[in-house]
Amino acid sequence: MDYNGFFIRDYVGEPINGSKAPNWTNSPDIICTGPTPLTDPKVVSDVNQYKQGLPQANKQTPLTNNWVYLRGLNPQSGQLKTTLYLYYADTSIVLWPQNWKTADIIVAGKQQNWQTLNAPASADNDGITGTIIPFGWTPPRQGIHYCLVAWAENGENQLTPPDLGSIGSVSDMAKFIVSHPNVGWKNTVEVDATQPTMQGVASVIGPPEGGQLMVGLQCVDIPTDGYIQFSVPGPDAENTINFPRTPVAKPNYGQTFLVNYPPGFETSLSWTYYKGPTEVPDGANIIPFVGEWGSSDEFIEQARAVAPGHLIEAHHHGTPQEFLTNGDVFAVSSKATKTIMLIGSVPFRMTHKK
Repeated sequence: MDYNGFFIRDYVGEPINGSKAPNWTNSPDIICTGPTPLTDPKVVSDVNQYKQGLPQANKQTPLTNNWVYLRGLNPQSGQLKTTLYLYYADTSIVLWPQNWKTADIIVAGKQQNWQTLNAPASADNDGITGTIIPFGWTPPRQGIHYCLVAWAENGENQLTPPDLGSIGSVSDMAKFIVSHPNVGWKNTVEVDATQPTMQGVASVIGPPEGGQLMVGLQCVDIPTDGYIQFSVPGPDAENTINFPRTPVAKPNYGQTFLVNYPPGFETSLSWTYYKGPTEVPDGANIIPFVGEWGSSDEFIEQARAVAPGHLIEAHHHGTPQEFLTNGDVFAVSSKATKTIMLIGSVPFRMTHKK
């Protein structure tokens, strides 16, 4: 992918030309420290901190001001002017741009969701820069974990906010993702990995226009002596997913189903992980996701070229009804894998509380 604008990573280690990674909605370039600002904001632009994805922070305290720092990289040989826009949205597996919000975001006490930066040349500090003055953001409700989105506006008329438009279909959302390397997403929820039983719920906002989509769950670095189960209520019996308690067949283990939702349908995916004798490593993930495989092999090949971090290999069971017909044996079959492009996910990151 040939891209010369200000680059915001989807994950630690992502080069501009892309590489495969297990979760792309955990941008290390969106740093939310909660009500306490960084002691030294210069660490945001420190080369070593940048390469390690540090400082790593996604603290959200509702109904009070939280500090959010953004950063990125200029790949050009000369300086680059860029304007960074910050948005938030209710955490959902698919972050339809029409649902992004800007209310309650400030900069230096003023209501605005943007800052203009002059990024150094690529030979100077590796082209890395970030916001010294953080954004202030007040999460408006209790009990909601929000997603943060950073957008780098390059070129002319940078103070004209991006025209996000309205996306109504899964295929159009996929096209939006592969064509915007200037966007970073932070949609991660932390889970205490020391518990014998871990659970999570992720909202699923279906396509505004309705239609087919893949809904699934992926394990990343999860021990194989544990068990996973999940469910997604549908609009009818044919589109209701009930994946039974099943052994984790591989450390990186995904299950998908094909469902058909009416316009504007909203539901949620509820998952449970039962830990076995092996401790879950810090940083492992359980990831509810929505994706598609497109209408041809060319679609996946295009995604492999420009957005490989969005591709996963998952066991595909067809529709929920087909899964029930095939029985539980099919749940652990290794013969039904398919390449899926993620258009949305919520990583539940396992952490060992100190």
